[in-house]
Amino acid sequence: MKKEYPSLLRIISDGNVHSGEVLAAKLGVSRVAIWKSIQSLRNMGLEISAISGKGYCLNTKLELLAGSDINNMLSEKIKRFCRDINVVLKIKSTNSDLLNRLNERKSIHGCVLLAEYQSDGRGRRNKKWYSPIASGICFSLGWRFELMPISPGLLSLYMGVAIARALDSLEIEGIGLKWPNDIIVKNHKIGGILLDIRGESAGPLDIVIGVGVNYKLAKKEIFDINQPVTDISSISKKSLSRNMIAASLISNIFEVLSDLQVGLNTNLVDEWRKYDCYSEKEAKLILAGEEITGILKGVNEQGALLISVDGELLSYNSGEVSLRI
Repeated sequence: MKKEYPSLLRIISDGNVHSGEVLAAKLGVSRVAIWKSIQSLRNMGLEISAISGKGYCLNTKLELLAGSDINNMLSEKIKRFCRDINVVLKIKSTNSDLLNRLNERKSIHGCVLLAEYQSDGRGRRNKKWYSPIASGICFSLGWRFELMPISPGLLSLYMGVAIARALDSLEIEGIGLKWPNDIIVKNHKIGGILLDIRGESAGPLDIVIGVGVNYKLAKKEIFDINQPVTDISSISKKSLSRNMIAASLISNIFEVLSDLQVGLNTNLVDEWRKYDCYSEKEAKLILAGEEITGILKGVNEQGALLISVDGELLSYNSGEVSLRI
């Protein structure tokens, strides 16, 4: 029944009540198959009510992601860099999918893959990225540099700048960045970035940029996450389209990447510093087998974290920053 999920979800996304019998007839399957599909969607985090004698309905109307809608919102300039946009309902990981294409010697340059649900979404340090179905904007974007214009560490920061620019353009207030790849709003995490890089350090390099931004999380989902989080629906002063947000995020990433490709705007460190929301705060840097406590001092010109420990300024290229001392 997996192939029926997109059609079924499209039908019930309007938030109206749909009888199992009518759904079965529309999709050409049995009512039992519809019931099983409803259960599977619930297992992905979708809240669906079963109304006795009437049918099924979503507790909240959904705007599903649509590749054609997103593409139509891109400027002609960005369309030149974006080779294709695909949306899938369910996948293990969008980053892993693009990496698998590389393993099969397929080009991923300019490819964008969005998913309504990732069963094995990843964050940094192999942490799981939790995102129930249709609750966020989750995608991966492929790019190839024949000659690497900046260090991979800087590229991670620059992608943060791209996401911050996108959210700023949507008039979301209080956007900040946390080294190396967290998107923050008023001390709450709203998104993250994951870079997977394949190739030689100087180039050519194939890069997969994974992005996850919370759109609308249920209260239970927020409670289950072990850090302060927020979503766009909670903090935006107006109702924003998921497809419009996706288009803005994708556009700003392509803008930064295409500039770097031709040697433009290769120094965005100062812009990252303007978004840095934890400079001068006491924090703990978690490394493999070691934890360091000090005062955060931003980043150096190579994108390494600066932290003052007992008056000595140290720099680190890896690790996880925690404000919970």
